[in-house]
Amino acid sequence: MTNILIIEDNEINMKLFADILEAKSYSVTKIFDGKEGYEEIKKQKYDLVILDIQLPSMNGFEILEHLHDDAIELPKILIVSAFAMEHEIAMAKQLGVKNYLTKPIDVMNFIGTVSAILSEDSAL
Repeated sequence: MTNILIIEDNEINMKLFADILEAKSYSVTKIFDGKEGYEEIKKQKYDLVILDIQLPSMNGFEILEHLHDDAIELPKILIVSAFAMEHEIAMAKQLGVKNYLTKPIDVMNFIGTVSAILSEDSAL
């Protein structure tokens, strides 16, 4: 079974992402805090991590920087953020993330992006 970690602090977004993924028969782990999400990535291998940027205790970019500093192999990561400024997308690319969607999400685009990431490499 495909294991997906969602790190998202907004309960409505979390429920939406999880419901969509579970309907597609993915196994979903939900974490609402950045530091907890970072620790989870270090201890458990996931097929995909869906990562928000604005998180309590450690933001999404800090998570990526710490993983890079710790020389931990990045899982496939999909950033889903309300902020889609060019410098943030460029920073995500620098940190090894190839996929970035903006909120509010388009459900069909979200499903298609997740499927593409899991089946092969896809780029921004």
